[in-house]
Amino acid sequence: MSIEVLKRELAGLAETERTQILAYFLSLQDGQDEAYRTALARKIEENDPRRWVTLEELDRRLSDVAG
Repeated sequence: MSIEVLKRELAGLAETERTQILAYFLSLQDGQDEAYRTALARKIEENDPRRWVTLEELDRRLSDVAG
């Protein structure tokens, strides 16, 4: 399958499907970046509740990024 065929297929997806594909591509990219994986692991292991964010705050931050 060529890149052009993939582009046409992706363009025909619903917005939610394109968002899922984008998240998948980002996870592939991030999974290959050792520095990113190390930083993410450090954040996941954060023990200080003062540095945690609520789910509502996370949703707000993600919606700000998504536009």
